[in-house]
Amino acid sequence: MSKQDKKARRTALRAFLTGIPGSLDRVTVSFGRLVVLAAIAVAAMVLHLMFGRGGPPMPPLPGSAGNNPAGALYVRDLGRLPDGRHTFDLVYALVLRNDTARPFVLDSLFSRLAVGDVTRSGDVLDMNEVSDPETGTMQNVPAPALVWHRVADTAQHNGMHYPPGEWRKLSAHYRINARPEQLADMAISYDLRPEPHGLEGWFAHPPLRFSYHEEVQLGAVLRAHCALGVKVQNAEPTSPCG
Repeated sequence: MSKQDKKARRTALRAFLTGIPGSLDRVTVSFGRLVVLAAIAVAAMVLHLMFGRGGPPMPPLPGSAGNNPAGALYVRDLGRLPDGRHTFDLVYALVLRNDTARPFVLDSLFSRLAVGDVTRSGDVLDMNEVSDPETGTMQNVPAPALVWHRVADTAQHNGMHYPPGEWRKLSAHYRINARPEQLADMAISYDLRPEPHGLEGWFAHPPLRFSYHEEVQLGAVLRAHCALGVKVQNAEPTSPCG
């Protein structure tokens, strides 16, 4: 190998070795720019989801279509008390099916019992003026009214898992002493939310509350003359005895 060739090789090797740090610096700068651009893109996507669309849409909830859930109130007379009142056994049950493809969570369950009293006609005054046909004057007339008293409340917080296709029976059971002319109203409420998965955990939906109730005039239970009591569904009392 000639001296000129050796000199050329040494010059090329020197140029290569001195150029490596600069190349590495350029590669590092380019990679850093890519990381920064990727971070900006992810941040922009998150902001768009949070503020642009408000997170993923709420999936369809169980019970949002058809007659699901189906509920009924069952009332039995357990006997007359010495003061003329009766002991009534009340069970209100809801059957809820998750007919969607998504799992849900039943966060909380609530039940409530209220008793209604019909006041005497003189206790309430109807302020709508009515014309007297005999004298032609305007007068206020007494009118009956119904007053409700909430007598029991129950709350359960359990976060019950509610997978697709599964049935849940929600029930409330109370026993009261009441007069036949009184009314009873029972309600069941529950908080329901979709179970998050994947990135949806970042945008957890607040639970939605659903409430259902039935009421019964307690005298209807006595008039049914049925040991099984009455069943009230969609405000219609029926006797299981036929």
